[in-house]
Amino acid sequence: MTLLKYEWRKLAGMPALWAFLALCVAFNAFLLLAAKWTCREFNEGSAAAAQLGQRVDEAFVEGFAQLPWTEDREELLAFLTRMDNTLEHYDSDGQRRMYGELLQGSPLSGALMDWKLRQAAHRAEHLARTGAAMDFFAGPVTLEANGVLYKIFFKALLTEGILLGILAMLGLMEHERVSRTTAAVCSSRVGRRLWRTKVLAGVTAALALYLLLAVVSFAACFALWDWSGVWGASMASQFNTGIFHESKFSYDTYRPFLPWADFTAGSYLLAVIALGAALVVVFTLLAAVCGTLVGNAYASAVGLMILVVGGWAIWYTGYLQGCWAVFMPLSFLPTSLWDQTLGWFTEGGIMYFIPWQETVTTVIWLLLGGGGAALALRRFDRKDVKV
Repeated sequence: MTLLKYEWRKLAGMPALWAFLALCVAFNAFLLLAAKWTCREFNEGSAAAAQLGQRVDEAFVEGFAQLPWTEDREELLAFLTRMDNTLEHYDSDGQRRMYGELLQGSPLSGALMDWKLRQAAHRAEHLARTGAAMDFFAGPVTLEANGVLYKIFFKALLTEGILLGILAMLGLMEHERVSRTTAAVCSSRVGRRLWRTKVLAGVTAALALYLLLAVVSFAACFALWDWSGVWGASMASQFNTGIFHESKFSYDTYRPFLPWADFTAGSYLLAVIALGAALVVVFTLLAAVCGTLVGNAYASAVGLMILVVGGWAIWYTGYLQGCWAVFMPLSFLPTSLWDQTLGWFTEGGIMYFIPWQETVTTVIWLLLGGGGAALALRRFDRKDVKV
């Protein structure tokens, strides 16, 4: 425990780490201010839900009609009066045929997709029975607000957490070489075990920095967006699909937001933050593997960047070119998971091939990262150290 504290002190003495953290907070504040255009309508919808409840029924419609007039209220009221359970219109067979034709060049991808869609059909039936699609959430602005929160704000926060984790881990790996104490420390078996402490210190510090950043950033977010009335809203609400603005009750192209569990707005946010923490650990462990094997922080950072960006580029090119035999296996990379923050824990369309793919992918890479770090440390115990 004493060695662990010393490693944490080394991190605390890294000005670059704290400067980058401050820049992250400032950038997140900028993103929030840039997206503030959704605040007014979202807060109005949240206030209406807090007063009337989330489920749109006759009492909700009557109560909504009595609310003070606001812009577009009449159009929304007309929508609410004819609103029905959209999940009852989910065309599972049509989805399976469409993806079957799309993926016919890759039999394994097509088989996995068909299996996933059959499971999604069961979820749609369950959610239709519970009436989840009838939740108001925050009204017409729901899709835009969730897009801002998860596709822009949280993705930025997650990226910052990953970079902080990599910076912390490689900073610890580089400390002895920069201080010219590597030869002295590594001259004994006990000294070489310090690198195990470095890995533990780097991972715990990465988690702490990510959570600190998340607490500060989300506190600023919720100071602008009033979520008090929507925490209990179902993520499967039809307002979370943009149907009010786009399909106008044309169900031919309707695609619901199908989570694999009965997530509310609050539980979904907590699950996303938790998965983000696990993904930060994954990239921090990968940095530990590179730092231990390469022995130079700058070369390790470049190598890790090439692997991460290269994997993502090939995955995305496979998507654009429709090369599903390449796209499917690479969709299990952590970078592919990072790219789809709004689709976590959902059916996910073409981006996911199995239920709970984001969770399975994270667990696999946690095991690979932990195992890789253990093997790299074992190799480090036996090799000659270059000073």
